[in-house]
Amino acid sequence: MKYVSSGNGKMPLISLLAILSISLTINMPGLAVSPMLGKLRDIFHSSEMEAQLVTSLPNLCMIPVVLIAGKISTASRQTAVLTTGLIIFLLAGIGCFFANSMLALIVLGCFVGIGCGLVVPVAAGYISEWFMGSSRQADLGLKSTTSNAMVIVANIYVGIVASQHWHAAFVVYLTPLIPLALVPFMTQSYVNKHRVVNQPNGSASANSADGTKPYHFQGSRSTWMLVSLICLYMFLTYATTSISYYAPFCMEHFGMNTTEVGVVTAMYYLMCAVCGAIVSPLKRLFGKHTIYICLALCAAGLFGIGFTHNFWIYTISSLVTGFGYGIIQPIIYNKTTYVAPTRKLGTQYFGYVLSANYVSIMMVPFVDGAARKIFHSSLPTFEFIFSGAVVCIILIWALCKRHYYIFSINPDSPAPTPQEIGK
Repeated sequence: MKYVSSGNGKMPLISLLAILSISLTINMPGLAVSPMLGKLRDIFHSSEMEAQLVTSLPNLCMIPVVLIAGKISTASRQTAVLTTGLIIFLLAGIGCFFANSMLALIVLGCFVGIGCGLVVPVAAGYISEWFMGSSRQADLGLKSTTSNAMVIVANIYVGIVASQHWHAAFVVYLTPLIPLALVPFMTQSYVNKHRVVNQPNGSASANSADGTKPYHFQGSRSTWMLVSLICLYMFLTYATTSISYYAPFCMEHFGMNTTEVGVVTAMYYLMCAVCGAIVSPLKRLFGKHTIYICLALCAAGLFGIGFTHNFWIYTISSLVTGFGYGIIQPIIYNKTTYVAPTRKLGTQYFGYVLSANYVSIMMVPFVDGAARKIFHSSLPTFEFIFSGAVVCIILIWALCKRHYYIFSINPDSPAPTPQEIGK
């Protein structure tokens, strides 16, 4: 049997692959079919807002389910919660092949969201539970890579087939079949039976193993750190998700086809995937300025789309935005593991943070619609300009709070220092 490092011993490689396979599903609701939103609007003669509900409502349904799943996904229940979520996702996805109205697609999409919501905290919770230190950072990066790579494949596929057979685009909703087949390799009994754990040596190791100080924030500091992470993740995801939401309509306005839309949206997720796989060396490259550089890149990419209407500039801007977001996302995941007071609470805290992702995706059309009315704008690229401005505000916040653990980066260690915890 092949093994990989877990930070405090070794884990079966097949278990790591099984855990990562869960992440194939977590970005699927809505985002996977976003390149054909314009096509669906035309097929069913619906409004732009109705078409966007195919993306936003599944994510709205996910929010309470993610929070509940984070609470109930104890070690003894994780497998049951995971399996239930994957089955609900799969059955609703199959139903999309037979849907012939926008209402049916929206309702089935909501069930896809419910199933996915049960899965999301478990995907991160397994890594938080079984891995430590640099291995945890690397595997959380691979988690981001896996989820974003799947969206790349889905976006390109949907962009190609949507113009001919739009029902065929929902093949991407059959993805839960993969983690369902691998569930036996990630159960508590299988992992405990096959993993190798190093013997603790001294009190420091013991503290590290049980997840107490000095490795985790406690009390009100833990709560405020969690709130800060949620805000950072929510508003940054909200801003960058403009690419998935508005590229189909913006590019259609400028005469571009669904294949080109699929390429532009896929480039964003491509860079997210690449950066997730190499986040550690990128952190060493940018050092303590990592967060600020990444936020500036996100803003630049969004402004690039907002002030132009050229396919190649859109592609490059999408890559730049994905590069910045792709580095920050796994950093947020890893910081969540230390903000949680103990390792056992990691899954619950992941539920809180990851729910912010779906709040942000859900609120995109409503916030942008309100902003467009407030500014009385008729620009087809207004949403990208507004989103770029939101990222600039986040960048100012980060610069003002540069010594705060949420924004500070130590390239050599993802963990907070005793001084940061004691402040």
